[in-house]
Amino acid sequence: MQKVITINLNGNGYQLDEPGYDVLRGYLDDAAGRLAGDPDRAEILADLEQAMAEKCRHYLGTGKTVVSTKEIERILSEIGPVDGGAGAGGSVPGEVPRRLYQIREGAMISGVCNGLGAFFNIDPTFVRIAFVLLALFHGIGVLAYLVLMLLVPYAKTSDELAAAQGGHAGLP
Repeated sequence: MQKVITINLNGNGYQLDEPGYDVLRGYLDDAAGRLAGDPDRAEILADLEQAMAEKCRHYLGTGKTVVSTKEIERILSEIGPVDGGAGAGGSVPGEVPRRLYQIREGAMISGVCNGLGAFFNIDPTFVRIAFVLLALFHGIGVLAYLVLMLLVPYAKTSDELAAAQGGHAGLP
């Protein structure tokens, strides 16, 4: 008989066997310690929890309700170690280069401006204003928007959203 521990990752409950819980707890404690001086510590730890939660979800199903130690170890090896955080000059597991995507969340038309705003790390409102000005003064704003709408893919997964924002991936 093995002890099962229920944990909360990213607002969702998961059951882990006790050795798996110990491995996960050790990883998170180590990550928190390495990120101690990083101003983005809370956000990075939340991203790690989200990545773990989504990966744990893939191991569970109708007849399986407990994530095993081997599965936890596999998840943590996929995510990788935390090396001092991005703000401290280190690397963050799953960090991905920026990529241009349309982002539907908060979009007014198709998400082109949200995607450009995320890509260039500026407020999408400025991008929208630029398109309007281009449309009014050069007539090219509408054409440029339509071309981007057709060519730029939508961010459909967590990894793609992270790439659009230059954030952390590691999600399935």
